[in-house]
Amino acid sequence: MSNEKSIYKNTIYSILLRVFNIAVPVIVGAYPLNIFGADLMGTANYSESIYNYFMIFASFGMYNYALREISRIRNDKKKVAQMLTSFFIFGVVTHLVVAVVYFAFITVRFKGQFIYPVAILYGINMIHHLFYIEWLNEAQENYNFITIKTIVNRCIYIVLLFTLVRTKNDFLIYVFLNTLNLFLNNIISYWYIKRSIPFDFSNIEIKKHIRPLAYIAVIANADILYTQLDKVLLGASSKKGLYSSVALYNTPQLIVSLITPMILSIVAVTVPRLSNVIYEKGNEEYEKLLSKITTICFMFLFPVGIGLCLYSRETILLYARNKEFIGAINVLQIFSIYLIITGIGSVFTNQIMYVKKKETVLFKLLLVCGVLNVIFKIALSKLGTFTPVTAILTTTISNFILIVMQYIYIRTKLKMEFNIFNWEKMKYFVYSLLFIPITLLLRGLNLSTLLMAIIGVSVNGLLYMGILYFTKDSVFLTLLEKITKKAR
Repeated sequence: MSNEKSIYKNTIYSILLRVFNIAVPVIVGAYPLNIFGADLMGTANYSESIYNYFMIFASFGMYNYALREISRIRNDKKKVAQMLTSFFIFGVVTHLVVAVVYFAFITVRFKGQFIYPVAILYGINMIHHLFYIEWLNEAQENYNFITIKTIVNRCIYIVLLFTLVRTKNDFLIYVFLNTLNLFLNNIISYWYIKRSIPFDFSNIEIKKHIRPLAYIAVIANADILYTQLDKVLLGASSKKGLYSSVALYNTPQLIVSLITPMILSIVAVTVPRLSNVIYEKGNEEYEKLLSKITTICFMFLFPVGIGLCLYSRETILLYARNKEFIGAINVLQIFSIYLIITGIGSVFTNQIMYVKKKETVLFKLLLVCGVLNVIFKIALSKLGTFTPVTAILTTTISNFILIVMQYIYIRTKLKMEFNIFNWEKMKYFVYSLLFIPITLLLRGLNLSTLLMAIIGVSVNGLLYMGILYFTKDSVFLTLLEKITKKAR
């Protein structure tokens, strides 16, 4: 099978996985929101944010680093087994050490409060996460296994959720089910890998990986100074242990996080391929593939981001179905802009600077913009205007500054002829702007929320695809041909 066909096949598997991961939360996501309300969901969101901070040090950038390094040598089974062993040993140490610190922290900070058992349940994830070696499946491009495993696992979760969670008294059961879902995911992946790749202790190397892992830990977890910071600060500023502001922020973030992976599937599945191409075939082939991948990404990114911004009200009302979440509408509008910015940033970070091993530079850029974001938050807190809306607004601004700095570096320092502003890529943004007048006309009809969502998305979607078809967009026509062949 050719490289091109392999990429399309992996992208289809990845998109199928993302579609399922979107469909499940859309179907069941409103269920816990309606049962528990903003305060209880905010408690879970705040606990998860604290847990995620500790997980940064436990995982230590392993996923992204191991994915890249093993992708380069994936055809040498002995080297893969040796590197797997080195990374696993390192992961066991970091996870156990950080777990001890985490449980000590939550005991001192939250013992006696309702949030304490919630934080404990999240902490259990840290123990079994040391078996999470999905990066090896991705390095070997086993997207068929990843997709099937995830679908089966999530189906089990859905059955248990609707069976065991019925009232507010079942809140801890709900949190436990989320932990169980992750546990099954990690253990199944570990079992699958170990069937074919044994540990090899003949050449353990850990020390040489620590420094690049440290850089990548920050790069891969950039949200420690961005969206994760927003939720932690919103939770810390909440009064009397009521965390509704965190839920008003987290719900739009969840919606965007469900959509983002599907749009960026082409980015995710091609990082191993780009690493391999630049290693074996050189820069010229790498840049050709990069340009093609970026064009495909933008074809989806711009219409989804602009469409989500225009239909934020309908999205929140249909997804949450709870009046307590009305305040999340404006937050989602800004998150839609954030989606576009981080989508572009994902290409710069993962497919260029990361593949070219510019972690040190990327680390510095992330740190500068992250500190700037912190300064924005402090200023808002002093002015008494730190809310979910202003939190994501300043985070969006900080990320915009970040991608501008990245682009300047790519063009001036890396000397790459990579232009995101040419018509071939930016035409998708221009076409998507046509959604605005169409949506304004439809709003004048005073349709119900559901009808507005269905008709609006349908009309805009058909218009967009029609433009691509009649302008003979090569990327769209190629994807359309691939899909129709699969359907035959």
